[in-house]
Amino acid sequence: MLFSGKFGHAGLLLAAFGLSAHFTQADHILAIFSYVFASPYRTVRPFINELVEEGYQVTVISALNHFEPIEKAHHIRVPMLDRLMHGLLDFEFDEDPMPSKWDEALWVSHFYRASVQYILSDSGVQQLLHNSSAQFDLIIMNTPHSDALCGFGIHFNAPMVGIAAYGSAWIVDYLAGNSAPSVYEPMSPVGYAYGSSSLLEKWQNWIYKTEEWLLERLVYLPPQLELYRKYFDNSHSSFDEIRRNFSLILVNQHFSLGRARSNVPNLIEVAGMHMCVHKNCKLDPIPDDIQRFMDEAKNGVIYFSMGMEIIEEWLPKHLKRVLIETFSKLKQRVLWKYDDLEPVKNKTDNIFIRSLMPQQQILQHPNLKLFITHGGLLSIIEAAYYGVPTLGLPIYYDQFSNTQRMRIAGVGQTLDINSINVEILNQTIHDMLKNPSYARNAKKMSARFRDQPMSPLKTAVWWTEYTLRHKDASHMRLAENDIGFLQYYCVDIVSILFGRIVLTALIVIVLTYKLLNYVIARVPFSLSIPLLHLG
Repeated sequence: MLFSGKFGHAGLLLAAFGLSAHFTQADHILAIFSYVFASPYRTVRPFINELVEEGYQVTVISALNHFEPIEKAHHIRVPMLDRLMHGLLDFEFDEDPMPSKWDEALWVSHFYRASVQYILSDSGVQQLLHNSSAQFDLIIMNTPHSDALCGFGIHFNAPMVGIAAYGSAWIVDYLAGNSAPSVYEPMSPVGYAYGSSSLLEKWQNWIYKTEEWLLERLVYLPPQLELYRKYFDNSHSSFDEIRRNFSLILVNQHFSLGRARSNVPNLIEVAGMHMCVHKNCKLDPIPDDIQRFMDEAKNGVIYFSMGMEIIEEWLPKHLKRVLIETFSKLKQRVLWKYDDLEPVKNKTDNIFIRSLMPQQQILQHPNLKLFITHGGLLSIIEAAYYGVPTLGLPIYYDQFSNTQRMRIAGVGQTLDINSINVEILNQTIHDMLKNPSYARNAKKMSARFRDQPMSPLKTAVWWTEYTLRHKDASHMRLAENDIGFLQYYCVDIVSILFGRIVLTALIVIVLTYKLLNYVIARVPFSLSIPLLHLG
């Protein structure tokens, strides 16, 4: 036995005291989420719940909806975040179906300013900020674009852990301290040509990236700085340094899902931490009618879902008709997640429609052959984990890059939802079902994705505890002077190699210019000599 003899009882008492001390003096964590959609809350809630189960004292600031209460956590609800969601639903996208990048950025900036404003002005949050006895050992918050919330880290003198629920991008790299982020991944890839290889396309990507940097500086940051100074009154501090002071950022992505990135040590990939895949989690059984519908599908099943936030009114008017005509002609059975209250007309027996679908349970069913999706990050991650080919119909934001990444990896295809018709959709579905390479590549991706030392959720918790144990993780950040933009992209080497050539060319050009000026200046004088004799 571990404890024996005369020290047995004393050892047990010491162990009990130590366990008691762990729970009575547990670290206090403040988690702040400005989300108004359901999907990012699905990402962070299992993480927060796991921290609570580990014995940490967690206070959560969030919207009232979408984040189900955690019994042992303290919740501060901000109802105005839910009203902001209602405002989004009332937004008329049809007025300008193709807004410019700047118009889109102004709208996004207004949205994030409103969400942060609602949090900081909430009475419960204000009571917390003015409570002199409130102390926290760690701040967890969503990033990017909610920069004013970094004031909580300064206010409570606590390290910050960020959560990039929508995956990484250049701005996440920048906040993590990576001064030379990947240039091929824009932040909001609307109409972005992913996987560009030609010189012209790379040049266009540079222009795109420069535009986004300008948007960040001119559109997104000013309102966040205004809120930071209003509620935290630290105008003497460098706001840019404060917002880049994350000890750790948990990124909802993984290198096995079609792209390896040049991450710095404090960027931790945790794609799939929302999934019920660790040993202590069990999925609810699939409903009997859905189970029977899939079990009896002799030719397989196709699952169609446009996610949790896609409102039917936002979709092209012709899409429903195209889907009905296409699905009704298939020999496969179709599970259709459909949120509209209006019933679907002319539905055939091979189509099963319901507003709520147990997605993970459906994706792991052996009869499932294809997942038609909007390309939301959670859906892409789940499809990759269960090895299901995807047909993407992206609508906005990261969905374009998500679906293109699956296409390039050979596990999916993507279609333009605005120009789709019955012939195109029907042909694409048949091609994907007949070509075994899609299923084969999807299984390979699944095997790579699953091959990790810990589950994504356990990985997220371990690195969070690492930050708590060391009271910081600044030693994981890349020192700004160690490697900069010029060195990372070898611009300094290029300058050395071509510097002499350029300098020589400049000297030749200058001398030639001077010589020509001299000659031109002498021409009128030389021509005037014979003219004198003529006179």
